[in-house]
Amino acid sequence: MLGFFRFFEMVIEDKDLGEIRLVENTRARRIIVRRKDGYFQLTHPPSVSISYIEKVVMEMKPRLLKMAEKKSEPNIFTLQTDFRTFSFTLKILESNSISNHYMNLKDGILSISCPAGTDFSDQKTQSVIRQLIEKALRYEANRLFPSKVKTFAQDKGFSVNSIKINKSRSRWGSCNSKKNINLSYFCMLLPEHLIDFVILHELCHTVEMNHGERFWKLLDKVSGNKAKELTKELKDFKIK
Repeated sequence: MLGFFRFFEMVIEDKDLGEIRLVENTRARRIIVRRKDGYFQLTHPPSVSISYIEKVVMEMKPRLLKMAEKKSEPNIFTLQTDFRTFSFTLKILESNSISNHYMNLKDGILSISCPAGTDFSDQKTQSVIRQLIEKALRYEANRLFPSKVKTFAQDKGFSVNSIKINKSRSRWGSCNSKKNINLSYFCMLLPEHLIDFVILHELCHTVEMNHGERFWKLLDKVSGNKAKELTKELKDFKIK
C-alpha cells in the first residue's frame, strides 16, 4: 500500500518545466509525456530508474517547452462553424419549432438543430453539441474503420483477430498480443492518409509488438517509405 501511494505522489520539479508527475504503468513499454492543466504527466514502465527518467526529460525539454507554450483552445461551435471530418461536414441550424437539440446524419452532412435563440457561448450548449458530434464520430468510425482495417490486412498480408472502436484522446490506436486492434473514433478528425497510417501502424504491431528496428522497417515498407514523415505529421496533429 505504501508503494501505491508513492507511485502516485512521485513528482519531479524542473525549474523550466515546473511540476512533472510520474505515473508507473505495467503496460507501458516506453516513456510518454503529456501536458495536463498546470503540470506534465510522465508515464513510464516499472523497471525505469529515476536517473534515466531525468535524462529523458532533459533530452525532451525543447519539445516539452513548446508543449507548455501551446495552449490549444477548444472549438466553439456556432451557426458559422466550419467543421469537417473524414466522412461528414457539420451544419448547425436554429429552428423555431423545437425546444431541444436534435441531430441527423445523412449524405455526408451532420445537421444539428438547436432551438431558436440558442446562446452558443453557454457551456451547456457547447457540451450538448460536442456530445452529438462525438455520437456521430463513433457511428461513422464503427461503420468505416473495420472494413479499412480488413482491406489493408488482406492487401499487406496481416492477420487481425478483432477490431474495436473506443473514445481515447491520448492514443489514436493500440494493438495487443492477441492481434486485437483498437481505434479511437477521434481518428475521424484526421485526414484520410493519416487514418490509413494509424491503421498500418497498428497492423504492424500484430507482427512486432514493440517499436524496435524491425517494427520501423516493416512500417516503412507498408507505408511507402514514409514511416518517420507520417509519424511526425501525426504527432503534430491536435484534437480540439
